[in-house]
Amino acid sequence: MLFRSEIIFSNDMFMDVESVSMNPESTMGELMTKAALNTVIGMGTVFAVLILISLIISSFGVLHKFQERKEKAAAKSVAESPAAQSAVREEIADETDDLELAAVIAAAVAACQGAASTDGFVVRSIRRRA
Repeated sequence: MLFRSEIIFSNDMFMDVESVSMNPESTMGELMTKAALNTVIGMGTVFAVLILISLIISSFGVLHKFQERKEKAAAKSVAESPAAQSAVREEIADETDDLELAAVIAAAVAACQGAASTDGFVVRSIRRRA
């Protein structure tokens, strides 16, 4: 690497030195070597990150299978205990209580119509859509 000296004097009659610098001058071969090294480092970083992302994405399938096995084991243990089965049946019965559902629907219709109460109408039947 070559250095070029640069000395700057003031423009008055005393010719004071304002600054002195040593500027490096690189040859074309040195510049191309640095550029090639920067390119290799940049491309290597990009490919390393892409490989890491592909490994993460491919691990999703393994995690999904592991989670399914765990859920099956939990469902099997719940199915084996009769106390748990009766608790599940009670929860399902509570969730599908038609009177409670009818009250919620009636309140929603009354709110849409701007009425304060549900005296003006009656919910006669509820049909589920698939």
